[in-house]
Amino acid sequence: MREEMRRRWSERDQAGGYSLTELLIAMTIFSILMALIFSLFITMINQAEDNLARTRSVEQARLGLSQIDRQIRSGNVILDPALDSYAQSGVAANYSLRVYTQENGEDKCVQWRVIHHDAGSRYGDLEYREWDAGDPSTATSWFNVANNVVDSGATAIDPADSETWPPFWLDTTLPTGSKAQNIRITLRMGDPGEREGANPSVVSSVVTGRNTVYGYSPDYCSSIPAL
Repeated sequence: MREEMRRRWSERDQAGGYSLTELLIAMTIFSILMALIFSLFITMINQAEDNLARTRSVEQARLGLSQIDRQIRSGNVILDPALDSYAQSGVAANYSLRVYTQENGEDKCVQWRVIHHDAGSRYGDLEYREWDAGDPSTATSWFNVANNVVDSGATAIDPADSETWPPFWLDTTLPTGSKAQNIRITLRMGDPGEREGANPSVVSSVVTGRNTVYGYSPDYCSSIPAL
């Protein structure tokens, strides 16, 4: 008799569905799963936006780097970027580079710089100007090549630590001939469209120029046009 009553009560409980406690537990698990799914979805969207932003910035940097590469490889005199002061370039040492080049068969002086026009902004610009060798009055205006260049913030250069590398510097640690110059170029590219805290993409290369190997005076391009 007792077994029969238990069986009937059990059947009635089963027919009645889940209890309130069971429903609460199921809803809690479902909410946790949905939160995890949405969090993963948002992370994937942010990563996609960061990748698109970085692709745009890196493409700009590579275009500028390829142009600098051609000018340095065709350069007769490559001045040490550490010697370019604020008065000569409008930026700190190692943020400017001057080359006396024969790119495309034309003798000219070219000056590159990474400058932050807005002191409160995280992003700077890669610019260049050029003038006829020996005639600074022919200088062009500054041409913008790439935007959103991020400053490393380092105060000293450590050749073994890429985080300290400025945009331009003479790397004397590499083995080359006595009259060659190894210019290491490092551009850290960000984008205002990326999420806050995203790490910049780094485009870095070493370009070796012949630098006075044909007897050109190191004073070429020493006369600087007005900024």
